Amino acid sequence: MNNNFDWSKYLKIESDKVKALTLAFDAKIIFAMGLMLVRGKRGFRKLDYEYAEKELNAKEIMDKLEECHFNVLGLVIKDTDGACMWDTEFGWNPIDRDILGEFCDAGKDRNIKIMASFTSMNDAYQGVIHPERVSIHGTTGKKSGIHYKKGDISTHDEGEMRIDLPKGMLFNDYKKKIPFLTEKIDEKKGKSRGARGKGYIPTTSFMCPNSKHVDYLLDLTKEVVKNYPVSGFFADYIRYDGAFTDLCCCDRCREIFSKNFGKKARILKSDEWYDFKSNTITKYAQKLQSVIKKTNQKCTSGWFCLPGPKNMFSLKRLGQDWTKLSSILDVASPMEYPYLMGTRDDGWYWRKVGDLFYWYFMRNMKRRIHEFQSPVLAVTNSVECNSEEMLKQMRGFNFGMGIAVFKYYGTTDAQWIALKEYAENEIGLENLK
Repeated sequence: MNNNFDWSKYLKIESDKVKALTLAFDAKIIFAMGLMLVRGKRGFRKLDYEYAEKELNAKEIMDKLEECHFNVLGLVIKDTDGACMWDTEFGWNPIDRDILGEFCDAGKDRNIKIMASFTSMNDAYQGVIHPERVSIHGTTGKKSGIHYKKGDISTHDEGEMRIDLPKGMLFNDYKKKIPFLTEKIDEKKGKSRGARGKGYIPTTSFMCPNSKHVDYLLDLTKEVVKNYPVSGFFADYIRYDGAFTDLCCCDRCREIFSKNFGKKARILKSDEWYDFKSNTITKYAQKLQSVIKKTNQKCTSGWFCLPGPKNMFSLKRLGQDWTKLSSILDVASPMEYPYLMGTRDDGWYWRKVGDLFYWYFMRNMKRRIHEFQSPVLAVTNSVECNSEEMLKQMRGFNFGMGIAVFKYYGTTDAQWIALKEYAENEIGLENLK
């Protein structure tokens, strides 16, 4: 049954912006599937470089997407580990493959465009080789078992992702390749939904958005947009670390803050501080947009945001001003994953949790969608939920431009059937071309 929610009365976007998006992807409606290149095929809580290097088959994946009528493939070409999945002069590519190039080649004769997802401020590798660029804690505290002191860099144990040693590989040898690997190990999966990783624990870092890390990101962006025929370039983690409220308090940020707001303005807990954080992220978005458009005017720019309350979460924790960011970048992409919180398949309690978050995410978007000044293409999940829950999310969070589903590996056979039928019966194949 088609029970799409009508968002037209909530979202008013200029027709020229909508037209530009449909031209970039050569389709009236976008139907996208996401693929995380370094997470392997067993789920998104792993980092699996061996699979990406030796087994991942671009043609096989594109065949499956074509069979199910997808017209866009969202490739996570730079994940939170920092690995760059293309032939790069500036970045870190731990595998001997140009995977982005392979997918671009595989898509030439198909009606499947490539959208590159690019993690920005969260970068485990850069956090190890450039600790001077990592965000600094402004207070002493404890969060989810993590103890930190004022002045410490924000490099901590990764919450979910784990790494297995390749067969025959010694830990010290593998650490030379993956420098953010620690000797800590989870021997078994935890009971909570956020603790289901198993294996060696890596570290992760949130970089300072006022450091030279931004210059590094812009060099990578230009390299991708110039050398590869990507139709879209979307910035993920274009924000501060939402797990902590005291970032970033490095000397760079303090100096810029004082210069712009005066030496008497309070750091960490003041309206001026929150304005400073959102202005900093906005400036990065402006630089990103400039590099993309100067390099390839036809490439669509985008950004990912997390649902939640505006003042308490988006502005104060993440530094994301939805109105400013969507006025700069071409497409906003809310990450709507309520059934990652709980699914019917784990029992009645977890279904209630998932349904509660679905209700909240819908309510949140009704209240906040007017903040967007650009077309909105939401991404929702297929992994760790069932077909019914997946379709409910897809229908609910289609804001008029289509929907993106996350992710290829982890999607069940039943879900692939449901996705194909959704394209045929609810989107209409004539709208996907």
